[in-house]
Amino acid sequence: MSDQRSRSMLARGLSILRCFRPGEPELQLSEIARRADIPKATAHRIIAELVEEGMLERGERGLRLGVALFTLGTRVPRQLKLRDLAFPYAEQLHHVTRGSAFIFISDSCGRDPALVDAVRRVPGAGARPGVEDEAWASARAAARVFHAFGAASPERPPAAPRAEVEGEVGRVRNQGFAAVRGATGAVGIAAPLLTTPGTAVGALAVTGPHGRLQVAGAVSHLRAACAAVSRALQRTPELAPAH
Repeated sequence: MSDQRSRSMLARGLSILRCFRPGEPELQLSEIARRADIPKATAHRIIAELVEEGMLERGERGLRLGVALFTLGTRVPRQLKLRDLAFPYAEQLHHVTRGSAFIFISDSCGRDPALVDAVRRVPGAGARPGVEDEAWASARAAARVFHAFGAASPERPPAAPRAEVEGEVGRVRNQGFAAVRGATGAVGIAAPLLTTPGTAVGALAVTGPHGRLQVAGAVSHLRAACAAVSRALQRTPELAPAH
């Protein structure tokens, strides 16, 4: 209880905003309070203020992140500069692989990579996998890259055997990319955007249906694109990860 009292109102408000995860557009008050480890009455008061400020909105089934929070996020200078440097390469990856290309930035406060921008393929009618599976596969591949290259996005739960985690980290670092297969067959491949040889500030990813995406060729194009963006990043000191 002493830990609860010592947490500032700002820290509690931020913990509420961080409760929302990809694929969860709305959450109930009780679930937010549970995840944020805040008494329900306290969560209710803070949420009311966040709604008033536009950081949260009330939806049909619960609460959702608000437009004011999105607007604030679009002004982050590190995100804007990374997008400017990486987007031409994402477009090129989309054209040469015929897959979807994604740009991610590392999130030092959470486990999920933050999507900066994407160039998505248009699936044919009834095509599998869908865009949601491709987005999931690319994000999980980026999470593995960030875990291997020093960013704070652990892909495996803490209960995973240490040797297994270290083995995967070593593989990703040695090969320079991570690959993930989605539930309906999408293949996501991600590689790091490096500010130093061992530290990723972002990642590029390319995805497509298994069997249609030529993995070996996609990896070659992806690594070349990431190397070019990384060289530009290393000439841009302000894009170094915040500590």
